[in-house]
Order: sequence, then structure tokens, then C-alpha cells
Amino acid sequence: MNKLIAICLAILIFLSGCQSSDASMVNKPEILSALREQDLLLKEMKVPKDNIFGMKLNGIRPTTFELDDKLFLVYIYKSELEREKGFKDFQNKTAAVNLVSYNYYEAKNALIFYVHGRNLAIEVERDDKIQKAVDVLNGK
Repeated sequence: MNKLIAICLAILIFLSGCQSSDASMVNKPEILSALREQDLLLKEMKVPKDNIFGMKLNGIRPTTFELDDKLFLVYIYKSELEREKGFKDFQNKTAAVNLVSYNYYEAKNALIFYVHGRNLAIEVERDDKIQKAVDVLNGK
């Protein structure tokens, strides 16, 4: 009888560990869906590893996309703390570099960059829609 209870508990623990839905995390399909809802269609692309916007941040390489012929990067981390470390890593690696203009967004465990290259005094055309998608992901 004790053996049966131990087996049932082991199965229960295993199954609860296999659940992939964590409300405090987002994944690539959720991000793409939120962006599609804002009529933002991304096309997956490859960026050279030596591109400063394609580099690893906190050990994670981004999934890279094109949005209106501009670079759009998504870093997905295991936690919000890891995402914060990723952005700090970006700041450290680019502190002495003159970068083209970009906007960044934080959606739970995801760090997102839109490299628009526009003058910062001019409103970025897609920023409002990207921010709305990020707000949805963050539960706002």
C-alpha cells in the first residue's frame, strides 16, 4: 500500500512539473500572437553573429525578425531576473558604442528590441502598436 502511494505521489509530482503554462512567463508563440493582434507581421530572418544587435545577452541569443524592413529581436529568458540581467549585459556591451536608434520593451521574461534607426525626436511609427502588444503580454 505504501509503495502504491509513493508511486502515485511520484507521478503527480512529475506531471505537475511538466506543465508548460506559467502566467509569469511568455513564450515566442504568445509574443507573435500579441503582435499579430496589433497588425504587426514579422518575418523571421538570420542576423550575423557579429551584429551588435544579434549578440548573446546573458547567455541567450535572440530570435530575429524583420518588421517593415527593420530589425526586431526577441530574447526569451527563464525569468524576469534573467531578462533584467540580459538588458544590463546589453548596456555594458554597448556603453562605448554609437548605436543606431532603437526602442526596447520588456514583457515579463522577454526582452524585445525594435531597431528602427529613426531620429529620436521623431515618433516611431510602430511604437504604439508594439507597446500595446507588450501591455497585453504583461496583463495590463
